[in-house]
Amino acid sequence: MSPVNASASAMTLLVTLWSLLAAFPVGAAVPPAQESHSLDPAFHLVRDAVKKHEIPGAIALVARGGKIVRQEAYGLRDIENRLPFTTNTLCWIASITKPVTVAAAMTLVDSGKIALDDPVEKHLPEFHEQKDTNGLHHVFTIRQVMSHASGLVPNPPTRRSAWPIGGPLDEFWLQQELSDIVQTIARSPLRFKPGSKFEYSNSALFVLGRVIEVVSGKPYEVCVREKILKPLGMSDTRYAPPGTEAKRVAVIYAQRDGKRETIFRFNPAVKISNAAPDGGLFSYPAQLVPFLQLFLDHDGRVLSRSAVTEMLKKQPQGWGLGWSLPDGLFLHEGSSGTVAWAEPRTGVIGILFLQYRDQKDSDARLRKQFREAIQNAFADEASVKPADNK
Repeated sequence: MSPVNASASAMTLLVTLWSLLAAFPVGAAVPPAQESHSLDPAFHLVRDAVKKHEIPGAIALVARGGKIVRQEAYGLRDIENRLPFTTNTLCWIASITKPVTVAAAMTLVDSGKIALDDPVEKHLPEFHEQKDTNGLHHVFTIRQVMSHASGLVPNPPTRRSAWPIGGPLDEFWLQQELSDIVQTIARSPLRFKPGSKFEYSNSALFVLGRVIEVVSGKPYEVCVREKILKPLGMSDTRYAPPGTEAKRVAVIYAQRDGKRETIFRFNPAVKISNAAPDGGLFSYPAQLVPFLQLFLDHDGRVLSRSAVTEMLKKQPQGWGLGWSLPDGLFLHEGSSGTVAWAEPRTGVIGILFLQYRDQKDSDARLRKQFREAIQNAFADEASVKPADNK
């Protein structure tokens, strides 16, 4: 066989393998017999996107009442090594970490160690001297940090910028310390008067993570693990996957100018010092179900009822605390191609994890279409079932 024919045969084999992985999802769950809703349209959207090579792979999940109704994995988590996505592939969940960080801070509110309207500078004196671009000092609160109304710069100054996910996972960034990052944020001028408008800020979550450290007396990631992850049984959700789990971590890809790029490949030799309170967690959809269910149950477990109510209440600039609140949902997306949401009216949880970004936003459209298809499957109930006000 000539080199040209051999190369063509190898490419054909890879395409065939990818198509087979898309056609036969891994770990598909059969909906309970009493579940009358058809989720096929939603899951077929993801399957077909993989078959058409619009995305390398994905994990999709729907849960209700704390139980997984259906979950499927499609395609490849590592194209170069032909490793398939499975339902427990570790994904960088990116900004879905934010509501987890806020929830950890709310346990400190519950214990009376901080208050939502505390000035941040009460706990972090480095912000006493911070000024805006006009040289004026402003006080901003824990609440404003949680709801993206603090005026803090969108990104920490030491975070290197790179399309499309902000470059947060390069080795330089991973090895920075939280206290040092927050010092650079404190030296950056406020962009607007706190509380006057909304501006999404990754820096704000670093500041909140540092407050958690100072007030709890423990490293940020230890506090999150003890207060949120461990009580909810999320033992496979981590800030730094161990080297032995390296092959489980999905590669993050991006499409730009018609070419595929590798944005991040987990390197077990790199020590992760920066837990990144804005987006450092690695997990998979089934692990996140208990966290979202916490807000649906609203039963005082892990977080008090008042803490849950505050997080799901629209603040003056439109967001909740840690959550966006569109159309009766609480939701967060991640810049690695992830989305997780729940709808209190129906008790339905939906999660879609891609590890892929497209310059032309095809990934964003797929996430939106998947969510809409899930909502449509339960639309009749949403129109008649009142909100749970426990």
